[in-house]
Amino acid sequence: MYGFTCADLDLLRCGGCMIEIVIDGKYRIVEEGLTLLEAAKVCGVEIPSLCGMNKSNEKVPCDLCVVEVESGGTKRACELEVYRGLNVVTQSEQLSEHRRKALNRIMADHYADCEAPCKTACPAGVDIQSYLYHIAQNDHQKAIEVIKRTLPMPLSIGRVCPAFCESECRRSLVDEPIAIRQLKRHAADADLSAHEAYVPEKKPSKGLNIAVVGSGPGGLTAGYYLSNEGYDVTVFESMPKAGGWLRYGIPEYRLPKDILDKEIELMCRNGMQVYTNQKLGVDFTLSQLSEEYDAVCLAVGASQAVEMHYTGSDLEGCYLGVDYLKDYVTEQNYVTGQKVAVIGGGNTAIDCARTARRAGADTTLIYRRTRDEMPAEDYEIVEAEHEGVKFHFLTNPAENLADETGRVNAIRLERMALGEPDASGRRSPKPTGEFFTEEFDTVIAAVSQKPDLSFLEGEDLSIPLTRWNTSDADEKTMHTGTGNIFSIGDFRRGPATAVEAVGDGRVAAKAIDLFLNGDMADMPKAAFNSRKEKKLSQVDPLHFENIQKVARSIMPELTPAQREQSFAEVELGFDNEEAMKEAARCLECGCQANTDCALRDYSTEYEAEQSFEFSLQIKSHQDWLDLRAKDLRHKYEVDRSSEFIEFDANRCISCGQCIQACRDKAVHGVLNFVCDKQGRPALRPDDRPHFGSNKNGLTLMGDSNCVQCGACVQVCPTGAMVDSRDRSQGRTENLKAVDTICTYCGVGCKLTMFVDEATNTIRYVKGGDSPVNQGMLCVKGRFGFDFIGSEERLTTPLIRKDGWLQPASWEEAIQLIASKFSGIKQDFGSNALAGFSSAKTTNEDNYAFQKFVRRELGTNNVDHCARLCHASSVTGLEASLGSGAMTNDIPSIKHSDVIFIIGSDTTSAHPIIASHIKQAIRHHGARLIVADPKRVDMAEHAELYMAHRPGTDVMLLNGVMQQIIKNGWYDQEYIEERVDGFDTLLQEVMSPAYNLDKVELVTGVKAEDIQAMARMIGTADRTAVYYSMGITQHTTGHDNVRSIANLQLLCGNIGIEGGGINPLRGQSNVQGACDMGALPNSFPGYQKVYSPIVRQKFAIEWNAPNLPSEQGLTLTEIIDAACHRDVRGMYIMGENPVLSDPNQAHVIEGLEALDFLVVQDIFLTETAQHADVVLPSCSFAEKAGHFTNTERRVQRVNPVVTAPGEAKEDWWIIQEIANAMGSDWDYHCVSDITNEIARVTPQYAGLRWEAITPNGVQWPSNKNNPAGTRIMHQTQFTRGKGQMVGVPFRYAAELPDEEYPLVLTTGRVLEQFHTGTMTRKTKGLDNLAGPRAMVSVEDAEALGISNGQRLTVSTRRGSIEIDAFVTKRVQKGVVFIPFHFVESPVNRLTTTATDPHAKIPEFKVAAVKVEVSEKTTQTESLEDSYQHV
Repeated sequence: MYGFTCADLDLLRCGGCMIEIVIDGKYRIVEEGLTLLEAAKVCGVEIPSLCGMNKSNEKVPCDLCVVEVESGGTKRACELEVYRGLNVVTQSEQLSEHRRKALNRIMADHYADCEAPCKTACPAGVDIQSYLYHIAQNDHQKAIEVIKRTLPMPLSIGRVCPAFCESECRRSLVDEPIAIRQLKRHAADADLSAHEAYVPEKKPSKGLNIAVVGSGPGGLTAGYYLSNEGYDVTVFESMPKAGGWLRYGIPEYRLPKDILDKEIELMCRNGMQVYTNQKLGVDFTLSQLSEEYDAVCLAVGASQAVEMHYTGSDLEGCYLGVDYLKDYVTEQNYVTGQKVAVIGGGNTAIDCARTARRAGADTTLIYRRTRDEMPAEDYEIVEAEHEGVKFHFLTNPAENLADETGRVNAIRLERMALGEPDASGRRSPKPTGEFFTEEFDTVIAAVSQKPDLSFLEGEDLSIPLTRWNTSDADEKTMHTGTGNIFSIGDFRRGPATAVEAVGDGRVAAKAIDLFLNGDMADMPKAAFNSRKEKKLSQVDPLHFENIQKVARSIMPELTPAQREQSFAEVELGFDNEEAMKEAARCLECGCQANTDCALRDYSTEYEAEQSFEFSLQIKSHQDWLDLRAKDLRHKYEVDRSSEFIEFDANRCISCGQCIQACRDKAVHGVLNFVCDKQGRPALRPDDRPHFGSNKNGLTLMGDSNCVQCGACVQVCPTGAMVDSRDRSQGRTENLKAVDTICTYCGVGCKLTMFVDEATNTIRYVKGGDSPVNQGMLCVKGRFGFDFIGSEERLTTPLIRKDGWLQPASWEEAIQLIASKFSGIKQDFGSNALAGFSSAKTTNEDNYAFQKFVRRELGTNNVDHCARLCHASSVTGLEASLGSGAMTNDIPSIKHSDVIFIIGSDTTSAHPIIASHIKQAIRHHGARLIVADPKRVDMAEHAELYMAHRPGTDVMLLNGVMQQIIKNGWYDQEYIEERVDGFDTLLQEVMSPAYNLDKVELVTGVKAEDIQAMARMIGTADRTAVYYSMGITQHTTGHDNVRSIANLQLLCGNIGIEGGGINPLRGQSNVQGACDMGALPNSFPGYQKVYSPIVRQKFAIEWNAPNLPSEQGLTLTEIIDAACHRDVRGMYIMGENPVLSDPNQAHVIEGLEALDFLVVQDIFLTETAQHADVVLPSCSFAEKAGHFTNTERRVQRVNPVVTAPGEAKEDWWIIQEIANAMGSDWDYHCVSDITNEIARVTPQYAGLRWEAITPNGVQWPSNKNNPAGTRIMHQTQFTRGKGQMVGVPFRYAAELPDEEYPLVLTTGRVLEQFHTGTMTRKTKGLDNLAGPRAMVSVEDAEALGISNGQRLTVSTRRGSIEIDAFVTKRVQKGVVFIPFHFVESPVNRLTTTATDPHAKIPEFKVAAVKVEVSEKTTQTESLEDSYQHV
């Protein structure tokens, strides 16, 4: 409710001593320096608050968190710092009154609807907005479930309802109201024709009997809900068939009786029994029912006609409306003449007139007021006109005249005029004294109805009645006040509508349930319902002007000719397409947060009120102008411009929590309060958050620099910021919250997924409270989970037969793989087999995979995509420090004095670490240096930014070290104590080749910038280096990493808080896959395959005496070997090398040359399309295990949903294949593998399954160090002493020349990930970021390229087509292309040249040429920079 996490408390804590305070009479020990609100939360005491943890001054205090301080008056808990002896009371009558007034103040400017106005208008309270959404999504089953929660008769009500909802529909401010009634009917018709109609689950029998008298809509509804609850319900009906007014009062052409019969049959499926021809007061008495049953519900209706007494009204040929309709469908004793007059203006009168028309009569309806005042539904009147009914308005019968047989033959009529309005606002008709006569041979008077009370005659029990002879029952419980008797529907209300009776029936069912099991005083209190206005006519149309008009769908009907003398149903129903289109017109006025809103909950609890002082009758445009000038409330259009977040400023209470989350926590700085003329944040009611402004006013979210991280959604206490894809309005299901770890980059954010178990779907995601991400997430982590439930998931094994992949059983697939692998091993030797493991699967899966390759296949040919990202970190840091892992942890970032980012677009590739770095700058005074060929976002936060040329990192770093040494800024003591090789470093970097002018020439960085960087790093106490692929993906990647190590050793920055070398790992478990030995030269824990002692250890643990001793092939070497037919069989788990590996054509050639390829994945990826067998595996959300993040934190992954079809966990599949090859694996569950890992991996020795805590443990961990290691190398390096080395500068493998004059560099964009297999299943992410080549303004001008133009980009290895994106962010001579897109696969262009040490390919430098493509697309104006890059 408060929207803050423990991590916030860490931020807020000053770290004080503990003190004692008293809250509500209880002693509490709390930390000094906290506010009372924070302290109370820690103690588990809830003090109401909406602005909660916003500690900036930029907010309007909600004023709810007031407490009474002993001898200190009333204070706000969010402003009161705790002190020793503080004594407060948090609940009292005065405080409740204070809070109520505070809420009333908020509500005075809360121009928003909690519930959609259509639902508020519906007597049955149907959640219309939700079911329209489901119809629009083509999910009729869900729609009918929503409808039947509160209205069990949609087949009938959907045909006859007066549709109060449509008269309040806000869509009519845009064009026309939505066809809500007809859509309800459509959903019900679809349900009826479905294979199995929806019937709710019946609860176990309660052994209690309930009698319902009357089987109209009210009685049937009460019986339906009570039978669902487990009561035995008996319904007594006086007529021959059930249905009440729906059967006997509504004609066939509106409600076909076979439809009604089907509906009643459906309603009785949970055991309700209906007995007909049973009349109360004749066949049994009320007293008998009251004694024999545990409760009685009277739904006897008001079906007795009220007579019209005037001269001649009792002549032959004069009938009463109700009797006429009832007779027409039963005995047909009444004669319908040639010329019929119907007197009245309600629905019954219209039904009589339309029935008489069908009987062939010339029919006129006579009504004493005007057409506008007719109580009948407008659409009914229109239909009657179509069918030829005539109307006499402002006319009243004075006398019926008879012929000689005594039958009516004419009416003397009097004209009326409207007088002055009465108290209700209606103008009553006054006689004018002007008469005329018209001939009629049948007169039907349908003016009103009343209940038949004959059952009370001679009855011992008495029921309180009103002066209209209706039951005077309690409207909240329907209880009559007598014993166990309840009354509902028209018997309580007087003649009303079927839907109102249904509403009563549901209330009565709830009340009877409480009456028999508990207490009616516990009837659910109506939740507070904020409204824009009480009536549609008062809602300002101004905020609906920009919504696109869409015509209302018209339901097909019989033509007037087809209706003549036919009682066939007039309305023919929508087809599905039309219904979906019509439902999609819904504006979704109801708040998406209405079932989870702190403001609403407090308003209900404290009984807040909303006043509508400005509501008035609007007659003209001038009235609107006057109202807008007077109305103090602020009114805004809803901002739906962004992909994932909807912003409704009307719902905002100016708590400022979103601004704090955006500006101070994630440090995106996009959101601010609107400012006044002095530039200060405006005060309420102007101060809503906004996304910046431009010359046209405020910027929409979708046009701003917002990165859609959703932090604002997570903290918003109302529905102002909501996840636009999670339709949570009216949510009733309880979602299960499951904590797990994000599957995207290597940061390893904790997230909580909220799951609807019934449908096995993830509804939304929240950032978890962990030291890693403090509740923050990026756009992918929060919104990019659609792939989990994607229709494209693999659900069954596939085997290639006759050239194409066909479904097969697990047994068949496993046997085939086992025989093929065994055959290749036998014929060509173990090294003819190879495997690619995966950085997307768990430690346990990776461990099992490499064990399988080594133990069963007998080869070390195992590798994974770390080869393509951080292989050079592993080789370089192992050589320098003894371990290739990140040295410091994420919480250490805030302690740095200087942070140096090189070769990392941190905000795109590791957004949450970027936020931590920005926090360090914003809140802790850190200084930032950024070196990157592309002007990445982090450069905006840097004190010093250097755009060096791609591939010149060693030159830059050596030049900086030369300056540090020259100026004596290095840490001599640290070097003497902890480092070897200083002399060789001196020899290299002090060479004149690294003088400032030479470095400037090669790198393109100004000499003074290099000097400034050397000073900043050299003179700082603690410098941390963060780097990523921009350092590693080079033929000189190993050299680049060693140079960074040299720099950090030189300044003594390793092994200290706030320092270190921090390679940012690219995938969720790339660190873990390396740790687990998915590498050709290492067993788990980097234990070398060529070491006899290591091999002996694993031979014993694995019971495998013949483990291979020679180092295996790397990923790129395996592809080469496949091309040369040295490798003939491959097993690829969770990798997509066709998109991710360099030189795509070469990869495909290798895969096609194989004798046998097995791919195990969650989708049929580009790689899987080349496989002989494809195996369906579980995604991260369907399995248990561990990921090891970039800072070596081993964190638990939990299953969130169940896997689709026959998909299995990776370790299970591997075990099955091993055993099919004749082995004896015996893992029963994941934890068996976890515990084996702990036995054989020194770094993981302390990490048995049960030892891994909710926030994870950082390796190395062992029995001396069970809590793990935050900062490595604090006293000594893993290898003993640190190793410096002279690293000479080498150029990249492929440099630009005349033919290919530009340098291509590749990388990521924020919204996509890796090969897009996962992110591109989320449409919003794809809309935010598609394939585009970033070209510098200078190159674009030289080549005549404009923004959005189609380009052909070519290298010596191939070419691709891609749109241009001209930007100042890229330096001249460089082209940047992200590698996520299969339609523009940049790895068709990259070179296979690799680093000699790490064997990593050079993704960051290739020579290219760029030309305008033949297939040019439309161009845009040349603007500085597209918002999302």
